[in-house]
Amino acid sequence: MSSCQGELAKKKFAVQAVDQDGKVLMDKTIETLQNGFFELWLPRNRKIDLTIRGFDRTARGMIATYDDSPTCITTLQLK
Repeated sequence: MSSCQGELAKKKFAVQAVDQDGKVLMDKTIETLQNGFFELWLPRNRKIDLTIRGFDRTARGMIATYDDSPTCITTLQLK
């Protein structure tokens, strides 16, 4: 049995998700879970510009929600 533990458990982040058409899908504060990760439920079949802000740093990346898209993304880093 294995488990993952993120570095920032129970911390708040500003999260914004904007799809390829410029529609804001999410713009709110989210708190990470006890394991340091958070979950997002986003519409299928979209390319989404995801911006995460916290601790005076920003992470930004493009994600996708197609059938063959990854469902666990751990590569965005606050810089």
